[in-house]
Amino acid sequence: MYYFIVNPHASEGRGRKIWDKVLRYLSKTQNAENFEAYITEKSGDAREFARQLSDKCQFEKTITVIGGEGTFNEVVDGINMDCNRISIAYIPTKSDNDIARSFRRKYNLKAQLKRLFSDSDEILLDYGVLNCSALNRRFAICSGIGLDAAIFDDIYAVKCTCENQPKKLNHYKKLRYLKTMIREFFKLKPTKGYVILDGEKRHEFNNIMFISAHVHPYEGGYLICPNASGVDGKLDICIVSTRHKWRLLWIMLSSVFGTHVTRTGFHLYRCKEAEIHTSNPLPVHVDGEVVGKNCDFTLNCIPKKLRLKI
Repeated sequence: MYYFIVNPHASEGRGRKIWDKVLRYLSKTQNAENFEAYITEKSGDAREFARQLSDKCQFEKTITVIGGEGTFNEVVDGINMDCNRISIAYIPTKSDNDIARSFRRKYNLKAQLKRLFSDSDEILLDYGVLNCSALNRRFAICSGIGLDAAIFDDIYAVKCTCENQPKKLNHYKKLRYLKTMIREFFKLKPTKGYVILDGEKRHEFNNIMFISAHVHPYEGGYLICPNASGVDGKLDICIVSTRHKWRLLWIMLSSVFGTHVTRTGFHLYRCKEAEIHTSNPLPVHVDGEVVGKNCDFTLNCIPKKLRLKI
């Protein structure tokens, strides 16, 4: 039996188009009726479906996720990780998806489906956990605090207001990130704070603009942590702290090519656990979903518990 969690609204409806192609493919195979599909209607549905499928699981299951990074994050957050019988296969709705970037240069739907219905390779990946007051969330790719979370928050609000108007949403798609980043850049007020790595090394900063923790190298297409690996049992922690705001723009432009790591104001660390305190509450996101504001955060890496078929 094969199990699918499908977000039909992902990537402006591309989730539905991909699911229709998958159904046509299934109809031509011996698996035509050997599957169950769970279709999401709202935020949180994918998490609940994943919880239902993995709770008290008595046999091996592969859950195939069709959707964007938010859908994938919900499935990772919802799965019972104490059960070692659940594998995830992922069919992203965008070819420029950060997970897809980490494992292959090009994405091909037919090739992915062939791997799904064969003995494809499976790897054990790390995942991260964000803890702050009244919140505990897993993340598969990265978690960000500060400027990038503020940008994601604004983009998500616009997406919600335009989700029933695909043409309008598509119009905003290409320019919204840049426009939002410029506005948030001028609104940005750096804050003081410190980071404690693995309970030992303390680093203090006077002008924090953003902090991000990475399991994988990319965030929103930017190569923020070029050497991040999903199998080393550690998080790559990136901190931008400088009193000269214009340096942030150079860092962001350089990060498209991964050449920003030597820029003044950019700090990169690797650890299993990070405790973060900031003087002012900052927005925080997990895999692009903003989950509130806070001053105190703990980030952990859980090694090799996420089974992913690639």
